[in-house]
Amino acid sequence: MTGDFLPHLHEPEPGLLIDIGCMGRGVGLQTAMGAAMADYILSNRLETLPFPIVPIKPLPLHRFHLAYVSALIAWYRLTDGGVKVVH
Repeated sequence: MTGDFLPHLHEPEPGLLIDIGCMGRGVGLQTAMGAAMADYILSNRLETLPFPIVPIKPLPLHRFHLAYVSALIAWYRLTDGGVKVVH
């Protein structure tokens, strides 16, 4: 998951690429991204990549994600409980 909901490319070491953030668009996106990453590794030309290489940044408050995700699920269950379906 990424904060801006876009894919991110990271290069923690020269020639080692990390691609994260598909957000449910993995099959088509990762097929194209894999080809672009291979071109970059073979050529070392940044213009072959569809996204810039950016530094790795942790998500803010990530350590609390279980708590806030659980709270959001509970909230939506509560609000969904009052919905009546008319046939």
